[in-house]
This record gives sequence, C-alpha cells and structure tokens, in this order.
Amino acid sequence: MAASLRTFEGGPPLQEEALRSFETKHGLALPASYREFLLATNGGRPERDLVAITGLESQSPGRIHLFFGLNDPVVSCNLDWNLEVFRDRIPAGLLPIATTEGADKLCLSIAGEHPGAIFYWDGYAPAGERNLYRLAEDFTAFLSSLHADELSPRPG
Repeated sequence: MAASLRTFEGGPPLQEEALRSFETKHGLALPASYREFLLATNGGRPERDLVAITGLESQSPGRIHLFFGLNDPVVSCNLDWNLEVFRDRIPAGLLPIATTEGADKLCLSIAGEHPGAIFYWDGYAPAGERNLYRLAEDFTAFLSSLHADELSPRPG
C-alpha cells in the first residue's frame, strides 16, 4: 500500500481503465504504488509539498506545485501532455509526474537502471551540467519523505 498523501484540486475521479489505456498508449507499466496514488487522487496540489534534493543545495528543499493526473480539463496538468512536451528534454525512461513552482519536474523512472525510482529534473541546469537527482528508490519512499511548512496547501 502506498503511503497516503492528500491532494487538493486534482483531476476528475479516475478509473482503472483510464490508467490501463494510458499505459498501453505509451508502452509503459506504472508501479502499483503510483497507480494507487493516481486512483485515489488523480494528481493535484499535495498537503506535504516539500522535498529534500540532495546535491542541489541552492534549490533544496524543493516545493511541489502539482502532481499530474489524467483527463484533467487543464491540459498542462495531465501526464500525457507533460510526457509529450518534455520528451526531448527529460532523459529517456523518465515520466514527468509532478512539477515544482518553476520548470523543474519530478519524474518516475519507467525504464533503465532504477525502475520505479523518483528523480528531480532541474529544468534550469546549464547544458552539460548535472540536471538529474535521485530522490527515492520508489514512490512509497518518496511520499514518506515529503513534509510541510506554513506555506503548504491546506484544506479550504
């Protein structure tokens, strides 16, 4: 069971069929814990939105603005849209699953050496410099590592 995380302003209720369709369309398999999260929240603004980014001291902690979902009326809040828009910028094998308050993305490894791991992609890193930081070995550990402060979203 994935660690729980309440979100606000997520997409419309999500069904298993929509997840399977997304996986088939993009030729990928989402980890069970991430699937559970999407079915429970369909993205949104997290109540615990701060994440430590080891190795990126100038931007640590980072603040998650929004987790992406499926079928959201705001197109830029969708996994599909972000996967397509950032396909040529984010390293292959990574699925952008959330955004910070800037252009940086949190990504789920769907292929490669660390399947299921969560990475921080620094969208502002100069060409040729490090732009990827591993945050957690899996989605459950990632959710458990998040924390909140006085600026974090609260129920309305």
